[in-house]
Amino acid sequence: MADAVARRTILALALAGITAGGLPSSGLAATADSVTAPLTVRVGAYEFPPYVTESGGGVTQSLLDLLNAEQTDFRFELVRTSPQRRYEDMERGRFDMMAFESLAWGWKGRPVEASRVYLHDAEVFVAKAGPGMDQSYFDRLDDKTILGRLGYHYAFAGMTADPEVLEKRFNTRLTVTHEGNVRSVAAGRAALAIVTRSFLAQFLKANPDMAPLLLVSDRTDQIYEHTILVRRDGPVSAAWVNGTLDRLERSGALPALWTRQGIVP
Repeated sequence: MADAVARRTILALALAGITAGGLPSSGLAATADSVTAPLTVRVGAYEFPPYVTESGGGVTQSLLDLLNAEQTDFRFELVRTSPQRRYEDMERGRFDMMAFESLAWGWKGRPVEASRVYLHDAEVFVAKAGPGMDQSYFDRLDDKTILGRLGYHYAFAGMTADPEVLEKRFNTRLTVTHEGNVRSVAAGRAALAIVTRSFLAQFLKANPDMAPLLLVSDRTDQIYEHTILVRRDGPVSAAWVNGTLDRLERSGALPALWTRQGIVP
């Protein structure tokens, strides 16, 4: 009887020693603690072809794929918004970051920080081609109807995006589609459309039959200086973004992305 009690006591002490020594149970806990899930960073995106297409794809999603492949601390996910709603959504914390943006597009004075400029693009005017049409047609805008995009800021109008001001003072009608605006001009329903140069390059590549119908201005309305905006006190800083962009440029990943998308920096 005494021997049986002694054996049970030795077994209990041994089991206690195994647990305290961190073999089976604490070993599993240590393994679980060492695997930390990446922090999700939500990236706001509104339709802005070719950077964000109607389906939600485009250059922005490709850039996020690069950011996700570059590191494991953060996971970048796209969140849809609209051009008009993006300011409030950022301030409310609905998302933490926006790519292919500029402080000049209504962000000044808001709680955001900008990365360095990492890509240039431009806006150009498009008219219907025809006899006697040349670049001098774009010299004056005040006598022409212009089709633009709702929520966009235009240099010819002092960077305002106000639909009422654009229509009353600058004879500009706002829609929700670049492609529709270009086709309307080709059909003679408006004198000019103002579009993103990289969008137009992709559109004409996909629709070569449209090229002879259009006259594209050498004149630009504005040169885009694309930055990435981050929410102040958000999960990533502008300094972190700059460092990551630098690495992607040095590795050739960013230049390769622009080439694949048909964007000329």
